[in-house]
Amino acid sequence: MNTTVVVREPGKRIVGSPKRSRKPIRRRLISIHRWSALILGSVLVIQSTSGAILLYHAELFRAQHASFYRHTDAPAVVDAEQAVAMVRAADPGFDVGWVGGDGGVIAIGNTKYTAAYSVDPATGRINEQVNLTDGVLGWLTNLHNCAFGCARYSGAIPILENQAPLLGIKWGAVILGALGVLLVSLAVSGAVIWWPSLARLRHGFRVRLRKGRFARDRDLHDVIGILAVPFLLVWGITGTTIEWPAVQRAWLVATGGTTTLERTERSFVPRSSDARRPPLSIGEATAIADRAAPGRLAYLLLPTDDAPYYRAVVAGAYSPREHRLFYSGDVMVYVNAHDDSDIKVVDASHDRPLANTFYAKVFEPAHFGWLVNGWWRLIWLAFGLTPLALAITGLSTWLFRRRTRRRRAHATT
Repeated sequence: MNTTVVVREPGKRIVGSPKRSRKPIRRRLISIHRWSALILGSVLVIQSTSGAILLYHAELFRAQHASFYRHTDAPAVVDAEQAVAMVRAADPGFDVGWVGGDGGVIAIGNTKYTAAYSVDPATGRINEQVNLTDGVLGWLTNLHNCAFGCARYSGAIPILENQAPLLGIKWGAVILGALGVLLVSLAVSGAVIWWPSLARLRHGFRVRLRKGRFARDRDLHDVIGILAVPFLLVWGITGTTIEWPAVQRAWLVATGGTTTLERTERSFVPRSSDARRPPLSIGEATAIADRAAPGRLAYLLLPTDDAPYYRAVVAGAYSPREHRLFYSGDVMVYVNAHDDSDIKVVDASHDRPLANTFYAKVFEPAHFGWLVNGWWRLIWLAFGLTPLALAITGLSTWLFRRRTRRRRAHATT
């Protein structure tokens, strides 16, 4: 048998050795995952943690403004129309834009959605006016929903409300969409790194509590991360599709839908009607909307010079925004203010492909947790805090490895 001896000269490597010339894909993926998490992970942790807090935005707002919700448990003697008239009489400078119900009171908000009065329907008492966009909750909302690019919320940074060149979206939306992409990439790469093979699958869910800090934190990082992957993917994908319309259209097409996701805003062109006719009252518009789309009236937008029609937002038998503060409906009924026969119902569950309906009724609302009550939302809260837990355990293992390498390097010198 002939034996070929390969002599390696000092300072040169063997060209034909694939193990030495190619860095394994897994190690490269681990490196990308680790460094992207270290560099951008802090921003992502802030974003996800603020979102976890805002899961209970409605409950926190009601607790903060208890006097706004002060009402008497008795039959109503004041309806929405009378409540609006009372607020206009009490504060003529308040530009009433919508009226709705929340927490037992009638809420009357302005056209900019920045302030609201409440009226006790059982006594007709006007409660205090509250600002809907300031304070800590307003700041957190601006951070999480707008990346400080919403001028009406506290903490706004004007430059982030400007349009990004060539993209057609605001800079705040660019930042939020990019964070969504980062979250998806971290979740996918983490799942690939975690995968232990079928033979060792059960080892992927163990946590070695007695093997030292490194083993414990690494196992916690792996287990927490793989359990949170479904939620992280939903948040990452919807966070991107909400902010980047092009990605939303691509997602709808990829899942079997159409690129047209008709929204409830600005999708009604009223027929020309006799403006000399007395406009419909709030009560008449509400009754028309109830016949067209039976359900709970969440709020009613009043006609304006630019939009001479009512917009009734209704929560039907299934409402994916049921637990949202004030704006909890998902079906829009347009009613021409001067023609009660001119109406339009916009509902994502009617005459839409299944993919479009699923996106509008389940997928996107799941991002905010609106479709479940406060108890079920605890699951959202737990997984919403996983990026923080992953950051802590990931940083712990990285620091441990770093110190170990330094000690070894120091010992060899």
